[in-house]
Amino acid sequence: MTSLQADKTTIVHVRLVFLRIGEIDTLNEKYQAHAWIESRWIVPYDKLFSKISTVDQERLIHGRSIPLDKYDGSYWHPQLYIENALGDLKEQIKYSAKLNSKDHQIYICEHRIIKGLFWEKLELQHFPSDVQDLSISVTSMLFHNKVTLIPDLHHPSGVNREAFVDQQEWSLYEHIDTEQRYINEFIFRIDHDDDDEDDEDYQQINDKNKEDRKRSVVTVTCHVARQSQYFFWNGFCLIFLITLVSFCAFGLPLQSIVNRLQVAATLLLTSISFRWTVNKSLPTISYLTTLDKYGILCIFNLVMHAIWHSIIAVIIYEQTPDFRVPKNSWIEHLDRGAFGVFFGLFVVLHIAMILWLFLVPYRHRKQMRQKDEQYRTLMLQKSKAADNHSFPAVQKKTVYDDSYTDRDFTKI
Repeated sequence: MTSLQADKTTIVHVRLVFLRIGEIDTLNEKYQAHAWIESRWIVPYDKLFSKISTVDQERLIHGRSIPLDKYDGSYWHPQLYIENALGDLKEQIKYSAKLNSKDHQIYICEHRIIKGLFWEKLELQHFPSDVQDLSISVTSMLFHNKVTLIPDLHHPSGVNREAFVDQQEWSLYEHIDTEQRYINEFIFRIDHDDDDEDDEDYQQINDKNKEDRKRSVVTVTCHVARQSQYFFWNGFCLIFLITLVSFCAFGLPLQSIVNRLQVAATLLLTSISFRWTVNKSLPTISYLTTLDKYGILCIFNLVMHAIWHSIIAVIIYEQTPDFRVPKNSWIEHLDRGAFGVFFGLFVVLHIAMILWLFLVPYRHRKQMRQKDEQYRTLMLQKSKAADNHSFPAVQKKTVYDDSYTDRDFTKI
């Protein structure tokens, strides 16, 4: 492979566009996507110019892009791969080159179309009113002292909202977030002969090289909000109705206190069974979702009802000779007072839950919509700037302007 790079760090500008987002699998924390990745870097003018045909040289001089066949097998490239891909990706890669008239540098552009499954850690604390991040992390097999990946600021990443498959279950936001970070590499010992290796020397070498063994990563993230109406009607609403029915047991006369206990126990078992059914649609996580918290609070409400019915049964047994409670007796007033306390706590619980939903999950969704508006404004400004041919002063330090759009890829 011919090296077109000097012995220095190469800056690679990365842009990613989500062409199509497929099914989002909440249970297995993965999603399907079809994406286009465009990465650009500078190569020395003389080294590439002398290796292309005369026709391509003329095209470069006149500011047109040229295709580079079998570039990855003959010349240096950043050896990019997808960090969070699951299984084998379907990939198609092509290369092109263009001469930037601003700084007279040749920019190589790698056009990569990928299709496959991607892993994503889902944060389900606010389920079913949650907003999830769907990201693709692009990194290089070369360490950061050879290749540094940065987001392409002048050619922003994006997402195609029209080709979103799960529109019935999710709402896709328009804005995109990009992040540059570094991941550490570790040196593993493969020689187990303690007589031939000094542990202290090995540790010093490991500490010395650890700082140099990092990889640059660019993560491009789009955001989706769950369509929560289904879970509100089939989750929250059913739990609410099951718990509400438990208050009907207070309408039974105190002489039928055994029937009250039967109602409370039946509703308690029903609520627990319903929770198990709902949890089958979620991955095994170590924390409680919003629906979990609401369901558990309602179960505690049913447990408190059952405990109260047991207490009042003991009081009736101790204070009456034949389980008959006189009308307007202190026992009857005590039972009505307990009903008022339980129902008041039930109302307070729902007021607090509604306030929390509006102040936390729905506020986060509002912030996402505001970011969408800011993103649209930014894109409009960039479009106007491009129409007026007003480029930033630092444009000459970045990649060339025209993308390799005049040549279509075959379908993957």
